[in-house]
Parts: sequence; structure tokens; C-alpha cells
Amino acid sequence: MPQPLSYLHRPSARRLAAVAVVCWFTAAATGQDASPRGAVETAQIPTIPATVSRPDSWPTAKGKAGDNHVLSSIRANPGSPLEPVGELIASEVAKAVAQGESGDGSQGGVVQATFEAEAGKPTPLQPGFQSLEAAQVVARVGPEVVLEADLLTPKALEWLEKVTPGMPPEKVRELRLQICQQILPSHVETLLVYVDACREIPADKLPDIRKNVDRAFDEQQLPKMMKESNSPNSMEFEKTLRARGMSLDRMRKMFFERGLAQEWLRKNVKTDEEVPHAELIAWYQNHLAEYDYPAKARFEALTVKMGLKRSRQQAWDILASLGNEVLAGRPLDEVARGRSEGPTASSGGSFDWTSKGSLASVTLDDAIFSLPVGQLSTIIEDGEQLHIVRVVERKDAGRISFIDAQVEIRDTLLVERRTHATDEYLTKLRHRTPIWTVFDDRGGSSAEPQFTAGRPTGPVTR
Repeated sequence: MPQPLSYLHRPSARRLAAVAVVCWFTAAATGQDASPRGAVETAQIPTIPATVSRPDSWPTAKGKAGDNHVLSSIRANPGSPLEPVGELIASEVAKAVAQGESGDGSQGGVVQATFEAEAGKPTPLQPGFQSLEAAQVVARVGPEVVLEADLLTPKALEWLEKVTPGMPPEKVRELRLQICQQILPSHVETLLVYVDACREIPADKLPDIRKNVDRAFDEQQLPKMMKESNSPNSMEFEKTLRARGMSLDRMRKMFFERGLAQEWLRKNVKTDEEVPHAELIAWYQNHLAEYDYPAKARFEALTVKMGLKRSRQQAWDILASLGNEVLAGRPLDEVARGRSEGPTASSGGSFDWTSKGSLASVTLDDAIFSLPVGQLSTIIEDGEQLHIVRVVERKDAGRISFIDAQVEIRDTLLVERRTHATDEYLTKLRHRTPIWTVFDDRGGSSAEPQFTAGRPTGPVTR
């Protein structure tokens, strides 16, 4: 079965053929030079490094005089049949090969790029053609290639569509790369584990595993995603994905990689779930300060503000009248909603649990933690505001007991153990798996490093 484009383990002949086909079709649609060195925007056509371009010794089909723009059937074994190069462009590949076999002037399936656009009139991309930004390689983890489309999820792309209208193209590109850079570390870790699983699991078992995982994706995940995107069926959802440079096959592949990596991680990162009682007590004793809590109180307040239009005496008289209403039996929350000017007046002047020392006003803090519960205070002056407060409930400072804390301590220690074991496992995988990302050498050459014998000749992060 042909593999998706992201399955290619290195810049193989099949992937280069796919890029060459897309370059030809984009050139045909835009009237641009189809040569890799032509003046074409990188968002449409990625640069093919010279080290992997068409060798001079290969046969070349000639069309018009001086026209040497030919789509090469580059492959690992010249002369062998071409294999499909990925679902996203398979139909265009088939069309190109059919034209080559129908006697249209090309030789042996080689397609002559003879499209001519009317001078001065740029030709828009034909329907279905997408920018090739999503197909750019942003990382390699062992034999696995990470494309930009693998990192920009449908939700991320939907967000980009909302925030980028009117934004300059270079800013949009920078924003896309920022998202990729944030997501890439966790994606690389997933691929590290996935590659390790593929090393160990027998090759003849992987297709059955993939089949079962794909079934789970279609039955459990796909309906949820279709509902979120308001797609009535999978075909409409596929159209939505393709419009954003994604496909269901790619999402199935990513789901399979994550699922297999999670199971393989659980298999290889095993920790003892039993935590000795003495270890729990030792942790508690060494972290006593974390289990101390300050005094806290809930209270109500009536507030009147002073200012240019109201003197201190006027504010004092207004607040005194509010306090007298409460003393006369009127509920404080009712008085607060009617005439108080505090931040919680609309909710009856009520303040939720407040820790000692957390209030900006030292005067109010002292009053709240010294007044008897349920008693109205005298008028408290605090800068440009006057207050009357009443404590509803108060709890003294204390410390959570070991008995109440031991369950949380056990969970904390287990998480620490698993994290430590996971870090050790991933460190071991990094030592034996070459990793390269486009962000390793952002300040250096923009040329993409090439793989030799399964290892990159460019920067490798270990």
C-alpha cells in the first residue's frame, strides 16, 4: 500500500518526484519558470537543493528549441516503475504520466513543461492547488520526517484564518513558524518513542496495529471532529481539511503515532506504585511550609468615597446613615446594593475568603482580623474612602495535618517517579536517534541539511 508523503524516511526519490510534479503544475498555473532556481515565491515552491537535483548524465527530452524545462522521473533505481507519491497529489501525478504516455511530445513518461501564459497577466492557481508551505520539512527524527502540516492542527489553522486577514505575508509566515516552534518539542518526543516502537515491533505486526487504530479513529475521533467543524459527512470534512493543507489520512497517521507512542511509553516506563510510609513522612517533614495556611475571613463592607464633589464630612454623614440603617435592622446586603460605593456593592458588599495580609489596605486588614465575628465596625478611614465592615466568618492560621496530606503526597511522589523515569528513557532515545529541526540553525544557512545513510549531515540535536 502506498505510504503518505510524511512516511518517506529521508529525501527519497519518490518525495523528490512529488515535489517536481507540484513544481511543474504550479509553474503551469502561474506562468513562472519551472526551474528550481526560478524566481518563484517559497510559499508556492520549495527550493530543491543542488545536491539532489537531476544529474546531468540522465537523458533529457527536448521540446522547442532552447526549452529544457523537463519534469524528471527521479527515483532510487532509474528504469524501475514509478510508485504513487502520496494521496494529496496522486491524481496530478497520474494525469502527468497519462499525458506522457499519450504521445503528447514527451518521451517515456517525461512531461514537457511548455505552458505559456499571456504576458502581463498573472494566472491564478487552479482550483484545488494549495501553497506548499504546509509540505515544508521542519524536523527529522531518525527516519521520520516532520512536515509543517503535522504541527499546524485544524484548530491552529482556524485560529490563523481569524487573526491574519490583512497581515503582511512575512508576518503570517513568522506566526506560523512560532506556532510550529512551540508545538515541535512535544511532537519530537512523541516521534522518538514511536521510532523506538517501530524498531522493536515486528514489521509484519504493524499493519494490523495500524488497521485497528485507524478503526478506533474513525469510530471515536472522527465524529467529534466533524461535529466541531460543522461538517455533515466525512467527505465535506475532508474538503475542509484539504483547504487548509491537511487530510484525513495525515490525521489518521498522527493519531496512530501518538497512540502507539503512548502505549510504548507505558511499556518502557514502569515505576513502583508502592510508596513506603516513611518516605511519605519524610516528604511531609521536609515541606512543612507548603502545608501551613494563614488566617482567612469572609466579610461584608459598606463604602463611601470622598472627592472633589464630596467633602470628608459629607462622606462621613452618608456612611453613618448607612450604618444606622443596618443597626436598625435593615439587611446589610440590601443597604449595600442601594447606596454603597464599594467594588462589591452590586453583590451586597460581600467579600469571599480573604487571607490575612492579602489586602492592599493595612487598616482594613487589621480590622477584619481583630473584630469579633458578626459585629459592625466603627467608621474606618482608608485614604479617599470610608468603610464599615462586618466579619461573617473567620478561620485561624494553621497547618494541614499529615493524615489529611498523605494522599496528595503519595500522588506527588508517583508523578515525580514517572517524570524522572520518562526523562531517562527519552534521554536514552536521544542518544541513539538523530534529531534535526529548522530551528537548530536559524541564524545560519537556510539550506536544508541532507541525510546520508540515515543520518543528517547538518546540525543534530542530542
